[in-house]
Parts: sequence; structure tokens; C-alpha cells
Amino acid sequence: MGMTPRERAVTVRQAKLEHIREQVSSGDLVIREMTEIEREAWARQHAAAEAKLTPAERTRRAAALKARRSAKGARAG
Repeated sequence: MGMTPRERAVTVRQAKLEHIREQVSSGDLVIREMTEIEREAWARQHAAAEAKLTPAERTRRAAALKARRSAKGARAG
């Protein structure tokens, strides 16, 4: 029997993360912290995008974030 869509998504995600790890270890990809200037620019862009959301979109986004955090906590614990 085949994999469920969720299992397939997990497998694809793990393959992508492994590819990133390989790129980092070979030096082809460098992950760095944002500078303070970049962080401020991102915060301004994020605030502008948030301001454009409708109340329904805000509710949907909040519910999705809550579910994601809940799932992350369940995996960790």
C-alpha cells in the first residue's frame, strides 16, 4: 500500500532538510544571522503585510500558528 499524503510530505521535507545539511557541510550554503538593519526592515515589511489582512485572515492565521505550535510541542514532549 502507498504512503499517505502526510507521510509523503514528511518524507519530502526530510529529504529537503538533508539536502540543506549537505550544502551547509560542503560550504555551498551559508546560514547566517540577520543583521540589525535586516531585522528592522523585515519587521517593517511584516507589519505592513499584517495591516493588510482582513479580520477573517487574521483569525485563520492565528489558528494555524496555534496548531503549528501545539504540534511542535507534542513532537518535542
